Amino acid sequence: MTAMTPSTALVTFQPAFTDPERLALAGYLAGYRGLTREAYALDLRQFTTWSAAKAGGAASKGRNERRAESDHSWKVMTRL
Repeated sequence: MTAMTPSTALVTFQPAFTDPERLALAGYLAGYRGLTREAYALDLRQFTTWSAAKAGGAASKGRNERRAESDHSWKVMTRL
């Protein structure tokens, strides 16, 4: 077992969605509940990830980094 040392390193975060995009996606999901909402949330997450990759923004980032940003933004957005 290794000991963990505290770190004061800061990680910069650039959201994957703008505020208007987050508002639009949250507004769309607000009309649904339960499994339907979860299914639509998954569909939207996959579509927005695909759309960002198609737009060329994904070419400059690693796949794991891009996925982590998308997942984090999505988790924050769907808690609204």
